[in-house]
Order: sequence, then C-alpha cells, then structure tokens
Amino acid sequence: MFTKDRTQICSSVVGCFPDLESLYHTIPRDARSHMERVGGYADTLYHYMRKRDRELIDRELGADFQRYSRKVFQMHDIGRHYIPVSILNKIEKLTDEEYQTIKDHAINATKAIDSIYKKPFPDDVMQQFYSIAVYHHERYDGGGYPLGLKGNDIPFGARICAVADAYDGITSWKPYKKRQTARAEAVEIICRESGTQFDPYVIEMFRACAALI
Repeated sequence: MFTKDRTQICSSVVGCFPDLESLYHTIPRDARSHMERVGGYADTLYHYMRKRDRELIDRELGADFQRYSRKVFQMHDIGRHYIPVSILNKIEKLTDEEYQTIKDHAINATKAIDSIYKKPFPDDVMQQFYSIAVYHHERYDGGGYPLGLKGNDIPFGARICAVADAYDGITSWKPYKKRQTARAEAVEIICRESGTQFDPYVIEMFRACAALI
C-alpha cells in the first residue's frame, strides 16, 4: 500500500511502475475522477473538431492520436502523483508553498511518465502525451505555467485539454463553493476567456459542441 511517502519510495525503485495504470492508481480517487471527466470532455471536443477539419487536426496531433485520445487526455494530470495527499485533499486555503507544489505537477509529468518502463502509446502519441501533461496549464496570452508559453507555441493538444480541464473545474462539486455552477453558465464563463486564457479556435469549437459535453 502506498503511503504519503510513496513518491520517495517509488522514485528509488527501478521499474516501480511497469505500466501507466499502476502509476495512475497511486493518485487519490477524487483526483482520478477529475482526470476521467476531463478525458471525456476533451475527447468529445477533439472528435468534434476532427469531424469538422480532419486535415488540420491530424496535422497537429497525428492520425493515430484518435485511437488513444480519451486515455491520453485522461492522463493529463499524471504528475499529480508527486503531490502529497494532504495537499490534494486540503479544504482550507493553500499556502504559497503548497500552491507551488500543486503547480509543479505539470513539469513533474515528465518525471512521472519516464518512471513507466512499459510505454503505453506509440512514439508519436507519446510525444502528444508529454505535451498535454506538461502544458495544459499554459494560457493563450502567455500567463500560464510551467513555461509561460503563448499562442500557437502551446501544443495543440494542450490547448484542447486546457478548455476541458477548466470546464470540469468550474462545473464539478467543491465543498467550499457557495453555489455550484450550471453547465450553461460554465460554457459562457469559459468562452469569455477566448483569446486570453484559451485558443479562440478551440473555444469556437467548444461552444459549437457544448451540448455534447
């Protein structure tokens, strides 16, 4: 059984995570539920976009991506393995140090993925997996993290995942919320961030298929 020190234990053991599922199940259930929902939302958005413009989407993500898209998007937060459970489950306001630990999950995604010796996807899809896991918190206006990438410098899959991630963050139940946000209201909140937090093209597609999500 993994303890709060699971990161230190596993990082010293070669082959501790033989496959992606083993690593995934070190993450607490609530965080995994979030990852599953985001995987579904992003996958729906991706497939809608691919139906509208297959040439563009396949050029950006590769034709093979559609075979693995839901799983790749679901695993966007695999770097959460390195966040202590006490921080993930904290209800009170986070300290600056704790908040930075959470933000570090994006850059720690590379360490998490590299700890798996059984590669879960083909090479071209693995590159998309890295990009989505590391860069889904970048902002279109350059104000995100971990690198402050801007506009089209942000990998395309990460731009899709960013919208799905924000949508789940707004619509999912949280104990500290005074009022839970309805889905239609969440769509409007996200769409107002077109060109600032999110890619305008992805937002256009998100609004068009919001009823499917």
